[in-house]
Amino acid sequence: MRLFATALLATMALAAWTAEAAQADPSEFGIESFSAAQSSAQAAAHPDLTITFALNTEAGTGRLPATAREVILELPPGFAAFPGAVVQCTTAQLMGTDPEDPSNATGCPQDAQIGIAEAELFKNGALAKVTEPLFSMEPPTDGSAVARFGFIGDLYPIVIDVGLRSEGDYGAEVKVLGISSMVPLLTAKSTVWGVPADESHDTQRVTPYEAPRGGVPETPDGRRKSGLPPAPFFTSPSRCGALRTLKLTVTSYAEPEVARSAETTLPPNSGCGKLKFEPHLSLAPTSRQAAEPTGLDALTTMDQDEAPGGIDTSTLRAARVVLPPELRVAAGAGDGLASCSETQVGIGSREPAHCPEAAKIGAVEVRTPELTRPLHGAVYQRTPSPGELLGLWLVVDEQGLHLKLHGKVHTDPATGQITTVFDEGTPASEGLPQAPVSSLSLDIFGGARAPIAAPRRCGTYFASYEFIPWSGGPPATGRSPVTFDGGCDTGGFSPKLSGGSAEPLGGAFSTILTELSRESGEQEISSFDLTLPAGLTAKLAGVSLCEGAAAQSGDCPADSQIGRIVASAGPGPSPLWIPQPGKEPTAIYLSGPYKGAPYSIVAKVPAQAGPFDLGDVINRIALQVNPETAQVTAQADPLPRLLQGIPAALRSAEAIVDRPGFALNPTDCSAQQISARVTSTEGALATPSAPFGVAGCKALGFKPSLSFRLKGKKTNRGGHPALRAVLKTRHGDANIARIQAALPHSEFIDQAHFQTICTRVQFAAENCPAGSVYGHVTAYSPLLDYPLTGPVYLRSSSHELPDLVAVVRGPAAHPIEFNAVGHVDSVNGGIRTTFTTFPDAPISKAVLEMQGGKKGLFVNSRDICRFPGKAKVGLGAHNGRKLTLHPALRADCG
Repeated sequence: MRLFATALLATMALAAWTAEAAQADPSEFGIESFSAAQSSAQAAAHPDLTITFALNTEAGTGRLPATAREVILELPPGFAAFPGAVVQCTTAQLMGTDPEDPSNATGCPQDAQIGIAEAELFKNGALAKVTEPLFSMEPPTDGSAVARFGFIGDLYPIVIDVGLRSEGDYGAEVKVLGISSMVPLLTAKSTVWGVPADESHDTQRVTPYEAPRGGVPETPDGRRKSGLPPAPFFTSPSRCGALRTLKLTVTSYAEPEVARSAETTLPPNSGCGKLKFEPHLSLAPTSRQAAEPTGLDALTTMDQDEAPGGIDTSTLRAARVVLPPELRVAAGAGDGLASCSETQVGIGSREPAHCPEAAKIGAVEVRTPELTRPLHGAVYQRTPSPGELLGLWLVVDEQGLHLKLHGKVHTDPATGQITTVFDEGTPASEGLPQAPVSSLSLDIFGGARAPIAAPRRCGTYFASYEFIPWSGGPPATGRSPVTFDGGCDTGGFSPKLSGGSAEPLGGAFSTILTELSRESGEQEISSFDLTLPAGLTAKLAGVSLCEGAAAQSGDCPADSQIGRIVASAGPGPSPLWIPQPGKEPTAIYLSGPYKGAPYSIVAKVPAQAGPFDLGDVINRIALQVNPETAQVTAQADPLPRLLQGIPAALRSAEAIVDRPGFALNPTDCSAQQISARVTSTEGALATPSAPFGVAGCKALGFKPSLSFRLKGKKTNRGGHPALRAVLKTRHGDANIARIQAALPHSEFIDQAHFQTICTRVQFAAENCPAGSVYGHVTAYSPLLDYPLTGPVYLRSSSHELPDLVAVVRGPAAHPIEFNAVGHVDSVNGGIRTTFTTFPDAPISKAVLEMQGGKKGLFVNSRDICRFPGKAKVGLGAHNGRKLTLHPALRADCG
């Protein structure tokens, strides 16, 4: 908007005077000389600007080689004009007559004059010198120009339009196009007055009638006073120390495609130390509710009152605003948001922006003394680019102006604090446009999708700002309060847990759902452990594992997927839901050992919303398995708090394990629960739970079989046989919960063979002596691709006899482990072993082999071939059913 460097206008106007057809070599057409001068070098003052140029003449004839068709003058950035300081003339007035002053051939008000132009013309074969007044005119209503000037050139009305180089440094560009070819122009000298009403211009305040008749007012004293009070119309840049380049370009009718250009410079301005620079920023949230989304109204004011001596305030070169660290980006703002690219906004062009409406996040109003009415525009979300996730476009397409400013938005990766910078640091511009601005109101929209998350706690927070002037003086700094005083009863931590089986039928495969959620104002979730109901198991057989680098990146094989996640994030009643429509899906994959757990989960959640892609959030969840009950506890890694400086602010996460034939319901229909231990980012602990239950367990069958075999050649009394027991179950039956086996009186425990017993301390440390092993177990489950095998220990007990403990494990790649503890006692003179805790998990077959001979724990009380016995086995199912078996103790009798 310094655009209105009207100085050149007058010069252009002269060039617009038509010229008679050239009669020489048109290739000699060009600019012979070009210069510019100011009446004062004081920065931000109101000097008169004079532009002078001459066109080449044909050697020996003094005539032009060709007549000018177009003249374009480019002013350096920083020159500004204030049309409101004078009266404006209409096009009708310029072309008509003033009935109150017949001597004024244009009808333009005398107080619309802003300067004077002198020229040498070829007219009727002779050189003619003319002087013409230059008028400020009403700008075109179609927005094709920012300002318009006009005058009468040799009886022809000449209109000059002023635009801005919105593709570069926003300097003014003055154009006179479509010049006729009646009266050729040789030289032009024009002056634009800094203060048109100043008395120093009274001798040049002429009418078009007076202009060709000596160029002086036809008054008794040769002077004509202005009817307006002195007010600045033209201002020089507020930057010092830099040469300022002006460029003049002309084309001819003979060669309209060939442009001839010349440049000249003005010396650097001085006196920048005298310039005021006292901007102020105030901020106000659109919502004062704590823990809710909010927009932000920012008002920047810059007092444009002149300093003593007629010097304006400095223009703004760069602005930096740092919001309080408690105000952070709201994740929900990305839902449905579009973005505007450089191409769409029209960077590098003078065309209006074509940003999508869905990219608009705010409105802007600019008030400048250059214009009589404010400028209105919009704020758009900028398309993310490498190294710049967030960004803004400040766009104004009004009154012939196409303003497109790039606001850089940075979020601190460690704290999320938001910093916004407008500095326009591009090759074409070293800072913001050098335009005087009285106020700039930037209003970021509020509502459920507002881009800023208010603090969780009420209070007054302070933003800081730094404004840098073009004058080179010290920056203006300050603090602006931002207050939140509504919804102050936030800050607790009571997350909710829900979940269950989608098909709650005992022993059936089903989709399993669990959801952890919190309210908007509560403390954020940092980590959690989730304990599933006993008996809720999974068929791992046939499922690939996501391991190694794939588990770290989340690029897991498709056949390792077991489910998906639906999550929400952000403050307020409308958080961002993930996955977003059209974005990458979430996934839960089964993985191998992690942090001491035999299995784990890789949760992959693409952090995508609108135009933003923060990459994939990968969370590992260790699946700890209770070795006695097989109950699973999912221990999640700490959740990320910030993603590239954007708060994760998890509101809810629902895990949906829906792989067909994977999750298996318990066969125990007793009321159970899913429980959790949830830690907040501020150290608070919550233990929510959710009921869990299935039905139909009583309908499940229960008919396992069990066989015993005594092995060894010494079947007579005193022999120590080996024992092999084989347990088999039927598919679809309830799972075994308890086994009590009593051997017949033909077998006794030989305590003399208790050579080594593992202590409980050694057992807990998984450091039992090798001598404490007395047998071996192999178990097969339809849930696993591999058998579980392991030793049988004698372990110290609080009872009279040691416990018999079977420990089964998977292979090294699947280090799952289960313990079966059998309490050994004597009943009615016989040996009885009771296993009271078996996991509610299907076992298709289990084989127990106890050693004989010197390591044999059993001794024959009689010849077992002559007097075979039967065991008594009581079995209980997890659905409550019971079964008693009497399997014979078969022996190797030859």
